[in-house]
Amino acid sequence: MELWAWLGCAVFLVWPNVYVLTAAILPVAVVIPVTNSVVEGYRDRHDPGPIARPGRGVRSTISQLITPLGPLTAGVLLTYASERTAIAVFAVFGLVLALWGTLSPSIRNAPSLDELDALQTV
Repeated sequence: MELWAWLGCAVFLVWPNVYVLTAAILPVAVVIPVTNSVVEGYRDRHDPGPIARPGRGVRSTISQLITPLGPLTAGVLLTYASERTAIAVFAVFGLVLALWGTLSPSIRNAPSLDELDALQTV
């Protein structure tokens, strides 16, 4: 859901108005905290214990390291291209991520919380 919510920004390409862009980004601001809570809760529930904790640290470090790339890319695009081009680049990137996340076998075949509970009780 979070990945598809970003595509609302593409409306700006048709109707380039700051209010349209703001309205398109607002659902994302609501969906991201909810999705992150669910994913983190699922990940914690699925965590096999102390063995996986270093992996969690590595994952967190990588995500923190790449976080500045979004604003940096936006700044470069806004410096050398139009606002519509910058939004188009991010909308296409968002579409690719949404398709990747939707079609990912590991996400589609992830066990439910009930299945994880059954595994832990056995």
